[in-house]
Amino acid sequence: MSDVLAALGIDLETLEWQDLAICSGMDTSDFYENYESNERVAKMIDQACLSCPVMKQCLQAGTTNGEHGVWGGIYLTAGKKDKNRNSHKTEAVWEAVRERIVE
Repeated sequence: MSDVLAALGIDLETLEWQDLAICSGMDTSDFYENYESNERVAKMIDQACLSCPVMKQCLQAGTTNGEHGVWGGIYLTAGKKDKNRNSHKTEAVWEAVRERIVE
């Protein structure tokens, strides 16, 4: 694994969870203002988060730091789940989120 990270230019000494996030390089406005205003964007972000290897760490950082926006697949306001901005999620999506953050 360290060979793969080295080939990607990632230094194990300075590696942080954000370095492994799928959203790295994505348009950050999709995690904030575009999230609930555009259902297609919201579903795209949900799928990206559900396939991210650091989803759990991301959610933990968002809740601990009182963040707003999408963190770990959940839209947060002041570090807490925002029911209104997550209203598009189906029960199947919520189940997938729970499975990923509980592991």
